[in-house]
Amino acid sequence: MSAGRTEGSALVGVTVALGLTAGACDGLSYLSLDGLFVANQTGNTVLLGLAIARGDGFATLEYVIALAAFIVGLAAAALLIERLTRSGVQRMLPAVLGVEALLIALGALIIEVADGRLSGGGSELLAGAALAMAMGIQTCALQKVGSWAIRTTFVTGLLTDGTLDLVARGFDAAGSAARSAAIPGERPRRIVVLSFSVVLAYALGAVIAGLFFKWQGGAMLFIVAAFTMLLALFTARMKLPALDRRPTPSAPSQP
Repeated sequence: MSAGRTEGSALVGVTVALGLTAGACDGLSYLSLDGLFVANQTGNTVLLGLAIARGDGFATLEYVIALAAFIVGLAAAALLIERLTRSGVQRMLPAVLGVEALLIALGALIIEVADGRLSGGGSELLAGAALAMAMGIQTCALQKVGSWAIRTTFVTGLLTDGTLDLVARGFDAAGSAARSAAIPGERPRRIVVLSFSVVLAYALGAVIAGLFFKWQGGAMLFIVAAFTMLLALFTARMKLPALDRRPTPSAPSQP
């Protein structure tokens, strides 16, 4: 097996593992922080609307802070990647994942220090913000796998892209010229499989969160943080040109 193929397989494994991390964080935050999602911002947007409708001021503030923290995480990761790129750093993914792991650990620490007194307090807001920022960072960190976007916290997008790609492949197999505008060219088959694999990993992470929460509570997030840090250390030994090198203006655009 060639070195390039080995690195590609390792990157696929890291991507699926981060899907597991996102699902576990969402499950544990939902159970620990009164129904708050930290990765699934679509869910938070719906819950925000419901909180406004019923006049729940604290819940409204919590969802607004989580959404804002997710955006801050995205922006912070993008700025960090840009800064590292200009500095000539070749291993950006480990650095970004390391920051994510620290934020998850911070959220876990806040939950543990609160010791069951989270509901309706500032500790709940802080923990939610730290975890949502971590998930924003993860989303930006793996914005590209190969040359195709894979967002490990965006289940709806993964299901949409994967399904449309499969339908387009069916049209091609039947000799039809019809093709979805959302999938302008044929993606590598492994990326289609990866999309659905990340969705399954996300669901598995939530299952694990639900099973172990009754025994470990929010402390399970420390395990998630340690797992993320291990992934950061693992990627530090990999060559990831597709992730570590931004597209140049001269790169041909897709039709």
